[in-house]
Amino acid sequence: MSNKEPIYAWISYPFVEFPLSSAFVLAFFLLASVFVYSITLNFFWVLLSIVFLFSSLFSFFVPTYYEFYDDHVFVKVLIFKRERKYTEFKCFYSDKKGVMLSTFNRPRGLDRFRGQSIRFTKKQDERDQIMEFLNEKIGNKF
Repeated sequence: MSNKEPIYAWISYPFVEFPLSSAFVLAFFLLASVFVYSITLNFFWVLLSIVFLFSSLFSFFVPTYYEFYDDHVFVKVLIFKRERKYTEFKCFYSDKKGVMLSTFNRPRGLDRFRGQSIRFTKKQDERDQIMEFLNEKIGNKF
């Protein structure tokens, strides 16, 4: 991580920012647990199913820290840290919740695995500034 101050920084925490969705997710976890217990009658399988469900929605439950520096982007989720230079990315494109930084010249299906997803906050106050900033750093917007 750079010892300079970030140009842009924010925290995205969907579990807190979207309470209605959070309630539905927790209700689904409860229903899935009841369903698994009714089939297996074993708490081990209930715990295992909850672990799998939680791990698939991990980024929803924990806050994600985003920091944009002059030459790289830094993303931290709990204890996992990722720093990537803008030169690794060849294009970027936005969706309703954020922006995807792609390692390909145009959007591809592998972007989820090779690229970097940046999620904005609920109010998306940073959207315009980040899109402008990425246009300067990466340049190829779709």
